[in-house]
Amino acid sequence: MGPAVSAEVIVCGSLNMDLVARVAQLPRPGETVVGASLARLPGGKGLNQAVAAARMGATVAMVGARGDDADGATLAALLLAECIDTRDLRVRDTRRMPDAHTGLAQVIVAADGENSIVVHGGANLTLTAEEVHAAFAVPASGASSTKIALAQLETPLVAVAGFFEAAREAGVRTMLNPAPALVDALPLLADVDLVVLNEIELEVFSAAAAREAGADGIRFARPVDAAMVLLQGRCQAVIVTLGAEGAWLVTGEDAVHFPAPVVTVVDTTGAGDCFCGVLAAALAQGLDLEVAIARAVAAASLAVTRPGAAPSMPRGLQIRSDEQIG
Repeated sequence: MGPAVSAEVIVCGSLNMDLVARVAQLPRPGETVVGASLARLPGGKGLNQAVAAARMGATVAMVGARGDDADGATLAALLLAECIDTRDLRVRDTRRMPDAHTGLAQVIVAADGENSIVVHGGANLTLTAEEVHAAFAVPASGASSTKIALAQLETPLVAVAGFFEAAREAGVRTMLNPAPALVDALPLLADVDLVVLNEIELEVFSAAAAREAGADGIRFARPVDAAMVLLQGRCQAVIVTLGAEGAWLVTGEDAVHFPAPVVTVVDTTGAGDCFCGVLAAALAQGLDLEVAIARAVAAASLAVTRPGAAPSMPRGLQIRSDEQIG
């Protein structure tokens, strides 16, 4: 590793090469469908979110692991092209660790933009708590500019927990996107400031929180009600993304809805990652939380009008902070 770096946003997460097949409609269980096209595109929740933050003008560092293979080299080159610091991106020797290839994701995208994804973690699953701590080392300048630490759940829980522990020790605001929805990650929600999740993830974690509180089997009429359960003794705010319906911000005092503009959907892959990355960048740049969420909704709405995950992330000049897309 080189000398410590100070970035406004540090993202800990996965890097994957996405194998994207386009079909007329998603296959049902047991059904075979014919693909219209197949492409290899950069992805992984961590990489997507880092690219989204960087394209909003934030300085970004990526913490993760890749294989010493062609896919890993391609993804590392993309990060560097986006001016994302990769000094804490670990490279695994696949001759000694055959299972530590660069992560792969099989993505099926239907004509209406909906998708189905299977992830093969590879090197992402080798990241350790000790390695992520290095991202918060004091830089040579003696001062850190890091404002936001953002992570997801495509790397080991012990690494994510270590990442947030180091962030808290450094006085950095923390943000968790608990995807995929792993019930064992529920305790992490008490260790972060902001939680951003979609309806499926909200259902999983709110049910787990209800069981923990002795209310197993309870059903919530609204996303806001489910989010309120997650706030009890945990994070400061829950943000629920709802696709075409925008997003909710839920705090202990209030709930605010942010509508999404009407757009023609091409591909929803990476929309949630776009939201998280743009939100992190906006907060790091000093915007109020509600203004930052409005910007993130606008950015995600633009991202779904384009194919791919990382390639679809919009640039700052393409987003107007009044949430309107032309």
